[in-house]
Amino acid sequence: MTNIDKLLFEEQQITKAEVVEYYLRVAEVMLPHIKNRPLTLIRFPDGAENKQFYSKNKPEWTPNWIASTIADEEEDNEYILANEKATLAWLGNLSALEIHPMNVRSPNLEFPDQFIFDLDPSEQYDFDELKTMALELKDLLIAHDYKPYLKTSGGKGLHIYCPIFAKWDKDTVFTAVQQIAKEYVKHNTSKATLTLSKAKRKGKVLIDIYRNRSSNTCVAPYSLRGRAGAPVSMPITWEELKTLKSAQQFSLRNVAKRLQDQGDAWDEIWKNQTPLHTADQKERKKLATYNQKRDFEKTAEPRGNEAIETSGHDYVVQLHDASNLHFDLRLEENGVLTSWALPKGLPHKIGVKRLAVRTEDHPLKYINFEGIIPKGEYGGGTMWVFDQGQFELIEKKEKKYHFHLQIGKLSGEYLMYNTKKNQWIIERRSEQSFKMSDYVKPMLAEVASKVPSSKSYSHEIKWDGIRAILFIDEEQLTIFSRNGNDITAQFPELAELPSYIDAQTAVLDAEIVFLEKKGKPNFSKIVGRLHIVGEKSITKAAKKTPATLYLFDLLYLDGKDCRDDQNSTRREWLQTVLTTTEQYRFSESFEDGKDLFNAIAQQGMEGIICKKQTGKYRSGKRTKAWLKVKVRHTDEAMIIGYTKGEGSRARSLGALHLAKLEDGVWNYYGKVGTGFNDKLLQSLHKKLSALPTIKKPISQSVDYESDSIWVEAMYRAEIEYASLTPNGTYREPVFKKLVKESEAIQRKQTN
Repeated sequence: MTNIDKLLFEEQQITKAEVVEYYLRVAEVMLPHIKNRPLTLIRFPDGAENKQFYSKNKPEWTPNWIASTIADEEEDNEYILANEKATLAWLGNLSALEIHPMNVRSPNLEFPDQFIFDLDPSEQYDFDELKTMALELKDLLIAHDYKPYLKTSGGKGLHIYCPIFAKWDKDTVFTAVQQIAKEYVKHNTSKATLTLSKAKRKGKVLIDIYRNRSSNTCVAPYSLRGRAGAPVSMPITWEELKTLKSAQQFSLRNVAKRLQDQGDAWDEIWKNQTPLHTADQKERKKLATYNQKRDFEKTAEPRGNEAIETSGHDYVVQLHDASNLHFDLRLEENGVLTSWALPKGLPHKIGVKRLAVRTEDHPLKYINFEGIIPKGEYGGGTMWVFDQGQFELIEKKEKKYHFHLQIGKLSGEYLMYNTKKNQWIIERRSEQSFKMSDYVKPMLAEVASKVPSSKSYSHEIKWDGIRAILFIDEEQLTIFSRNGNDITAQFPELAELPSYIDAQTAVLDAEIVFLEKKGKPNFSKIVGRLHIVGEKSITKAAKKTPATLYLFDLLYLDGKDCRDDQNSTRREWLQTVLTTTEQYRFSESFEDGKDLFNAIAQQGMEGIICKKQTGKYRSGKRTKAWLKVKVRHTDEAMIIGYTKGEGSRARSLGALHLAKLEDGVWNYYGKVGTGFNDKLLQSLHKKLSALPTIKKPISQSVDYESDSIWVEAMYRAEIEYASLTPNGTYREPVFKKLVKESEAIQRKQTN
């Protein structure tokens, strides 16, 4: 324990020691409700009246005897599990006043064993009316064969818990909970709502069912709350509700007596698990075709159980890499998803018409389906959720749908009409807000000194070439440089790229390189092509130094801005739409960054890029989602001169000229102007200006020659650099230190 005398509840003079003591006292009744549940902690290091912060990932210094788990493979977070009294004491020592568990238990992390109704009233709401609402919901839940349990929130509201068998995934559980909540709100619109926005609640009680969404949490039974008075979220009996005065009636100072007198109100809760009320419903006739086409012993697609009745208007567009790459549009109607296959996707321009082929209805659960449908099964191939949202149905007839997609990336107004049998035409009726300028500037990487060890990163070769953003629009290609210049004309051999991208429109991030015979990129040769003018000269250069295009990111695809999708998904989509050739290549990624870096170093290449697999693409921004780890070399060379300083360096020097005496001749290795601070610059200038000046000792021409002062070579510099240029000079040199004068003079005399 540390700082046990620190006040965590100042008004009540409650110290950290008392908080730890409280958690130890309630451990026997608290642990059965939170054991093996991933925990989110709300910590108050300076007390409940001061700043708080959420902690999902366990600290690096967590003792190895504390259990933990990864709740979601797509997340980076490793959650703490509180499975013993000592862990609760340790959490108290962290000033974790609030403990918020998930509705799942490790290792069964996909299947909740409880669901929650959080009754969240407005500030002025009458507590007796809230109690009445809780009793009404209790009766409704019992009518659906559940065993509801009650606790105070420790804040303003009440929490109703229902234990269930852990047999149904999170989406299925949420849909069942949503059905009951909507049923209640439908008959109590004057006092209850499912709307999260406080501005739109208008004094109603929010029935917060969103605690049942994936990875969401609710404060634990017997957990403290970080509020004045040290209130506790307290399990109570339904009988006790009659005399309950406030959601903060129980606190750290009175819970012990309550437990001593009455025990745990929830001691029977895990003996009363029930199935979901939707579990035994029959399959809908309208999903019969869907069911007949699938072998659910082989495919992971959701079974076609009778859909949950809902008033929602959800849509999904899925990218489906089946026998032919296409998109699927699904609109929620009467408990199922009305579905069409779109060979070329949704049109994103007014006037463009696309084919849509009507397919069988799909179950509502398909709206979140992603995965691989086995080869040989109907629709075999990989499927991704490409876009989701809600839609407004403007007009519907037997052979016509007029609707507006909202919230999602493909939002806009569409008209769809039947032409013959199962064939439809879909066209866009509203402008899309696409601006090419939003995409021109590429995302940049932060410099890192070493390869990250976290498995959340994938690793790619840093290709040494010209960074380019490519726009493909209906077979037309435009190439922009990193600075936003149109360089399409400089690379005529890349004009065929659109025929190798299975998309109508796309924005791609890539590197244009020239590869030598052994596959190593040559930067100077490819960058030289930017300065060639004249069609004949450009054509000749394209044959002599042909460009190879390495594609590594997808920013936009067929109407959708993909930059908010995670890196791994964007790259999957890019690899799916790209047909690779010798000229157009997908830049592969590797799991082991250290091995890749060592291999790159041995090849004398520039370095690697480490990318967070969940990272988003931020145009024109330099973020830690991408880390640049460069291969660096060290060398020593003699200082043979320096340039006059300008601006802030006017009283010292600008850069050092470096050379080596090889076979009796001074060979120039370039100049270095970085790696100095003001003090070092002054010191170097003092040393060098004291040396005898000489005639230029090298034959090569240099930059800033008229501003250069040549001196006798008496000092040796240690340099760090990326590689040598074809001219033999240092590339990206950085001054590291001055070799000891005695050593330098001795080496000079030896030379």
